[in-house]
Amino acid sequence: MTETSSPHPDIALPAEQIPASAPDVMDRPRRGIWRRVLRPLVLVLTAQYTIVLLISLSVVGTVRALALPQILSSFETITAALKRTAF
Repeated sequence: MTETSSPHPDIALPAEQIPASAPDVMDRPRRGIWRRVLRPLVLVLTAQYTIVLLISLSVVGTVRALALPQILSSFETITAALKRTAF
C-alpha cells in the first residue's frame, strides 16, 4: 500500500489539520427541522383526509340512491295514514 499526503475523505481530520476555509457547522444556517418534520406530516394528513373524503362521498351517494327513496316512501305512507285518521 502506498501512503498519500491527503487522508481518505471518509476519515475525519484532527482539529489542527482542518483547513481554515472549511465551513463551520455552526456557521451554516439551520435548515429547518420543520421542513423535515412537517412535510411528511402534511403528506400523511393530506392522504388521510383525501381517503376519508372519497369514502364519505361514496357513502353519501349510496344513501341517496338506495335509502332515500325508501325513507321518502315511508314518510308518504305515514302522511297518507295520518290524513285518513280523524282527530
